Amino acid sequence: MKSLALVFFFGISVLSVFSQITITMPARLQVYALKPDGTQVMMITESLSIGYEQLQMTGELRLNTLNTDDENLRNILDSAMFDKITFSGEIPEGQFVFQDVRDSRFTVETNLLFGDRQCRILFDFNISNRNTSLANTFDITCTGTLSLADDLGITRDTGLDDKISFHFFQNVQKKNY
Repeated sequence: MKSLALVFFFGISVLSVFSQITITMPARLQVYALKPDGTQVMMITESLSIGYEQLQMTGELRLNTLNTDDENLRNILDSAMFDKITFSGEIPEGQFVFQDVRDSRFTVETNLLFGDRQCRILFDFNISNRNTSLANTFDITCTGTLSLADDLGITRDTGLDDKISFHFFQNVQKKNY
């Protein structure tokens, strides 16, 4: 009876040591555009939602969370026919699944959906990892570009170059209990 209790206690202890919870923080997104005179303008949000389930990445950008001081960018946001952009992609096998991987770089072909408009763009990921006894922390930096006309369907004169670039930073923690 004592040995059964000891095995039961040891089993519960092992399971509790290996239990984990993943905490995904909202990402900080910066969107850059150029005016014809070469001046760079920017929009920013602290509320880009991105989640990771196994090798699947999904995200959502609510346009009303973007802030800018630039009138051209503000006009684009104010005249948008839809209120959000969603995206999804598959992370290449073996690149990043919140394990003990140190630093990693890879590209994800991402499906972007804006209303009824769908396109594919590339996200370039740079992942750094800090693994401690309390948490396995991943700093995710991602960059990419898209076309206002081809990818988002904005064909009117915006006073900006057609290509815009973006950069987001996100922190993901996998805590051990």
